[in-house]
Amino acid sequence: MLRRKTGLTIAATILAALLLVGSGAYAAETKDDYTIKASVNKDCSGTPWFAGVEKGFFEEGGVNFVDVGQIPGPQRNAALVAGQIDVVDADPQGLVNMLKAGVKVKGVAQSGDEPTDGDINKEHMHWVVLEDSPLKTPADILTQKEKVKISVISLGICADLQNNALLREYNIPTDKIEYVVIPDAQAEQALRQGLVDIAVLHPPFYFAAEKHGGVRILAASKEAFGAAGGTTLLIFREEFIKEHPETVRKFTKAYKDTEKWTNENREEAGKLTANDIGLDEAAVHYYSSTGEVNEEQLQYWIDAMVTDEIIKKGEYKPEDLYTDEFKDTW
Repeated sequence: MLRRKTGLTIAATILAALLLVGSGAYAAETKDDYTIKASVNKDCSGTPWFAGVEKGFFEEGGVNFVDVGQIPGPQRNAALVAGQIDVVDADPQGLVNMLKAGVKVKGVAQSGDEPTDGDINKEHMHWVVLEDSPLKTPADILTQKEKVKISVISLGICADLQNNALLREYNIPTDKIEYVVIPDAQAEQALRQGLVDIAVLHPPFYFAAEKHGGVRILAASKEAFGAAGGTTLLIFREEFIKEHPETVRKFTKAYKDTEKWTNENREEAGKLTANDIGLDEAAVHYYSSTGEVNEEQLQYWIDAMVTDEIIKKGEYKPEDLYTDEFKDTW
């Protein structure tokens, strides 16, 4: 039931934003020298934006953008629909939710990825517990008398979809856990105060929490979701792609150049990110080295959404989620 309710809530939010578009909230701009509207958040999504500016990749690529300000997680998808922003870097579930609401959007390149070298510090998420927690492995959730409280940044995104997959790996029913929606930036404190038993954190925040001590890793995203754990796509509205193809091409190349630099300079990128989001230390996401969209990974997400009853079997195929029009930038 949780999955169905979540899917309806997110779809309703996006549909409301779509109605704003129809009422004229989106004003098309000229095709020449277009300035992209973006939301640059002080969270795990910020690194390509911070580095793109500070290392000069956007300037070198002729990319102009204006930061409209912080828009929390899933609300950025609704902002994309409404034309408040022009691009998001989101997981496949977010893209599918927009399609379900009747919004024509496409991924133009793969952004996030999972590492192939086995380095847990590059994985998309960590499930973090206190050092003295009775939970030694996820299987121990079954032994707890009370529901285990798990913090997630939001429902309907990577955190709960992958957590549900992790539970299935250990044959743990969802009625053994309770989701508590807490922003990543506050989740470490909630864990230390005993408000939650497990914090599902993205890299800037799991790195900081682990450096602060007194916590340990219970699981990581590759265990939950295999090679698809870190998959995200750079997403635009189809209308925008049609009106501003060269802007999309320039932006995609500059964004991917930034991500390639980040993969090759993780320590510097981490320091840069920590400074910009106000942490003492931070790590960064791991990114696709080319930007080529991995259909096997998209299928994994689709299958998980079918299992969680978000979509029906056969409702979406990987090729429905992206365009290869800009593969020259990959």
